[in-house]
Amino acid sequence: MNSESDDTASYSYSFISKHAAILVLLGVISLGLSASPANASQPNLNYTSIAAVPGGGFWIQRDGEHDGLDTRTIAIQGAPQFEHVGVAGSIASPPRYRGFWVVGVDGSIHARGVGIPELCGGHLRNCSGYGNLRIAAAAASPNADGLWAVDNEGHVWTAGNTVSYGDVAHDSVVPTGIAATPSGKGYYIVMADGGVHTRGDAVFYGSTGGNPPGGNSITGIALSYDITGDVNGYWLVASDGSVLTFGDAPFLGSTGGNGDAISGIVALPDGRSYAWVYSDGRVERSQGPPPVTLESIAWQTMIGVPNGDTQPGTPLLMESAHGGAGQKWNVVPVDVIGIGERVQIISAESGLCMDLEGGYPNGRILQYTCKTVEQHWGNQIWEPMKDQNGVIQLIPGLHPDRTLFGYRPEYGGGVTLTYKDNTLAGWTITNAM
Repeated sequence: MNSESDDTASYSYSFISKHAAILVLLGVISLGLSASPANASQPNLNYTSIAAVPGGGFWIQRDGEHDGLDTRTIAIQGAPQFEHVGVAGSIASPPRYRGFWVVGVDGSIHARGVGIPELCGGHLRNCSGYGNLRIAAAAASPNADGLWAVDNEGHVWTAGNTVSYGDVAHDSVVPTGIAATPSGKGYYIVMADGGVHTRGDAVFYGSTGGNPPGGNSITGIALSYDITGDVNGYWLVASDGSVLTFGDAPFLGSTGGNGDAISGIVALPDGRSYAWVYSDGRVERSQGPPPVTLESIAWQTMIGVPNGDTQPGTPLLMESAHGGAGQKWNVVPVDVIGIGERVQIISAESGLCMDLEGGYPNGRILQYTCKTVEQHWGNQIWEPMKDQNGVIQLIPGLHPDRTLFGYRPEYGGGVTLTYKDNTLAGWTITNAM
């Protein structure tokens, strides 16, 4: 089964910002399997799902039925603990919010945490005509004003201010995951056989073609993001722990296909790495996101630390590509109070930050010891964004009317700022594995 993007029946009576998060997170929810149509093969998995928390940690909705454990909500690795929900279901968390909904397999909706509103009087049947079909997966809207839930027959139900963009009810295979796009104007639905359906503004990047490797059921989907917050692919996870990548989503590890039953996957708040959850609620993380290279579209040269220098204060230069660590950069999301998501750009070789000298608009770009918000990090904060032509610009936090610019080598190859209307100031940002 391949992707479908045609209009299908909608099951909603009710009615998110593109960059609601790089982060993670990413309102992407990946779930365990539920009861299925008779012709859909199912492993014996608990209905355990996972959400990543801004600032670190995870919430897990664990179905303990098959393991003799409590069915409950678990907070780990620093996630805030709220009153647990004692029903099997899908946990759905909006990006940048410290809270979640649990949508029970029976259609019940349980709100927990800060900024998470009660929806539908606590049950899907009160707002979207839902009957008694078993809910298979749920995803939160990026701005926390509603959610989508897909049942085991492929109907999509809405709660709050979300709208349906179509379902997968014509597919005979059970859905196992749903993930919302950053705009809230679309979603992805993955099926147990690895088919991926796109609805609304979701872009198709491929699927298993209905033939998952090893015949193991696919149990979840998580979206991969580029550094501007646009979806650039997705990860699928299989019940044996295999992780499949599509589009530009990087492979960053798995159980090697030798894990216990895996019931879901979630993107981490950086939007460029992931974690998976076992059916008993244990969690493992992938490797960290890969570094990137910053290549000038105008000159086809890269920003680098000359000669691999590791000293603070070293000016950065435009260099011909050589593959060395001095041309590789880690992009780390940070939350700037009152502004929102920005990044620090850190040399993979020296561990020093890309820094605007003195914070002046005509200053050089150096590498310097990374600062915190208490240390006034404004000259080390950048906003990756696309211009009207889709070209990535790197906007300095202190000067939103400027953008990062590198000179041609024959003009010294220095790196500084220029005005945003300079057509020579775009960058190609590529994973450097």
